Amino acid sequence: MKTAPALITEYLDAVEHESMSLHPEARQELLADLREHIEVALAERPGEIREILRQTGDPRTIAATALHELGSPAAGSAPAPHTGRPRSPAWLPVALLLTNGLVGMLTLSEVAPALLLLFEALDLAAVVIVWRSRHWTAGRKWGGIALALILPGILRLVWNLGVPEDMDGRGAWRWVLLVATLVLNVSGCAWLWRTRRR
Repeated sequence: MKTAPALITEYLDAVEHESMSLHPEARQELLADLREHIEVALAERPGEIREILRQTGDPRTIAATALHELGSPAAGSAPAPHTGRPRSPAWLPVALLLTNGLVGMLTLSEVAPALLLLFEALDLAAVVIVWRSRHWTAGRKWGGIALALILPGILRLVWNLGVPEDMDGRGAWRWVLLVATLVLNVSGCAWLWRTRRR
C-alpha cells in the first residue's frame, strides 16, 4: 500500500504532466499551491489522503482550469488574458497595511475617534483585498496579516488596557512599543511584497 507522501507525489506529477502547456512559473505556482492545500488538509485529517486527493480534484480538470484561467502561451507570445476576477494590484493592500504602522503611532496618544475609525476601515479594506487576491497563498496571507496588523494591534491593546497612566517610565516604554509595532508592521508588509506572485 502506498504511503501518503508517495500518493501526493504521484498526484502532483500527474498535475504537472497535464499542465505542461502552462508557463513554467505558473505551473510551479500551481503545484506549490496544491501541495500546500493537501498538506493543510492532511494535518487536519490525518490518514485520509485518498479522500483529500479525491476532493482536491482530477489532475486533468485542475490543469484544464489553470490553462483556461492563465492561458497557454505559445512560443514567444504573451499569455492569454485572464478572464476571471481581476487582480487588485499587489501594492494596494501593502500600502494600506503600511498606513496601520504609521497610525499605530497616533493611537498611543489622543486622536480624534473619527480619524481612527477611518484608518480602521482602511485596514479592513486591506485585509479583504489580501484575502480575495491571487497574489498570495493562504499561508502567506496569514503570515503577512499577522505581522502587519494582528500582532501590532495586540501590542497596542495590551498597552492601552494594561499599562497604568502613572507607571514609572511609561514614556520610555511608549517609545519601545511604538518601535516594536512599527517593525512588525513593516516586516509584514515586506513579507507580503516579497512573496507576491508577479
